[in-house]
Amino acid sequence: MTDPRKLKIGLEVSSLINHGQDIGAGRYILNLVKGLLSIDKKNEYILFGTYSNSEYIELAYSLRKEFADADIGFKFIKASHKVLKLYEHLRFPPIELLGFKADIFHCMDYLIPPTLNKNIILTIHDLAFMRFPEFNFDWFIKKYSLLVRKNANISSKILAPSQSTADDIHKYFEIEKDKIDVVHLAAGPDFKKLSSGELDRKILEKFNINGPYLLSVGTIEPRKDFVTLIKVYDLARKSHPDFKHRLVIAGRTGWKSEATYSKRESSPYKDDIIFTGRITDRELIQLYNQADVFVYTSLFEGFGFPPLEAMGCGLPVICSDSSSMKEVVGDVAVLLKPGDISGFSNNMTRVCRDKDLRKKLSVASVKRAGDFSWEKTAKRTLSVYRSVADIH
Repeated sequence: MTDPRKLKIGLEVSSLINHGQDIGAGRYILNLVKGLLSIDKKNEYILFGTYSNSEYIELAYSLRKEFADADIGFKFIKASHKVLKLYEHLRFPPIELLGFKADIFHCMDYLIPPTLNKNIILTIHDLAFMRFPEFNFDWFIKKYSLLVRKNANISSKILAPSQSTADDIHKYFEIEKDKIDVVHLAAGPDFKKLSSGELDRKILEKFNINGPYLLSVGTIEPRKDFVTLIKVYDLARKSHPDFKHRLVIAGRTGWKSEATYSKRESSPYKDDIIFTGRITDRELIQLYNQADVFVYTSLFEGFGFPPLEAMGCGLPVICSDSSSMKEVVGDVAVLLKPGDISGFSNNMTRVCRDKDLRKKLSVASVKRAGDFSWEKTAKRTLSVYRSVADIH
């Protein structure tokens, strides 16, 4: 029997309003909130966040226009970066004294602001900073290892985007397994195969992409292992002189990116290696749709949006068989051991050259991507909310 109570559900969305939707956490927050507002017309949703720059605030406020029949409110606090850092350090006042109250509070990106709420759901996207400490800064590892462990312990429930991440949370934080719920994510609904009439060649011209190309997507940081990808590309070009595909890497510059750019500069094929920098979703969808193959050498993913987005757009996928990747791509992608330069190179050239194989993999990619949806993610998440609020 369903409890007739109307829940007031708080959602912590600071990552979205500070960084937008072209990072994984922002994508997750925006799509999950949209999914919840689409399926749930009963409960009240209140979005909470702190921010210092209003560049992305409209992403949140536009939800009220898009979901006019939903019960949605906002409590955003704007302050200087210095003041917000002080607030984070002092942990006072609790957000309830600032006018925010909710029956349950979903903190959607690791962190929990000062709160009196005891019904907290925490999303932990991955524990990359613990699994691969060499790829991050010592201060970051020390801070987040302690903070996320504490937050995991005080939460009523933890959401993990993959079984791989759930296993890490159990292993590193010694959290009991029944406290962790695996809720798979999805690609956004706009990441789909376009008709020939919908393809925009001007976007390729904007990034100086001429002729066929390979695509990889992600923030330029060590964990994505673009250094290995460039080595793979160099080997393919060297071993097959008639292989003329360009390599396009789409994504903004992150931390410790120097090695990647240095590797590109030392490549004999550097003029055919293109970094687009930060791009819009519309541009990204066009790049997915006009590429021949998606190649992903990432060493570790909590979930991994890019391969799933690529599959939704009908791209054959070649990726590392690491962490959560098998959960995402299933058996429709070419999975290889991380760092297998010759394996990636051989499969990359094979798929690029075999039109029938590309078509077969493309059809399988679209079908696999269809197994994931934000409606499914929202329904599963809402069931966790109800369990925490003791609704059965």
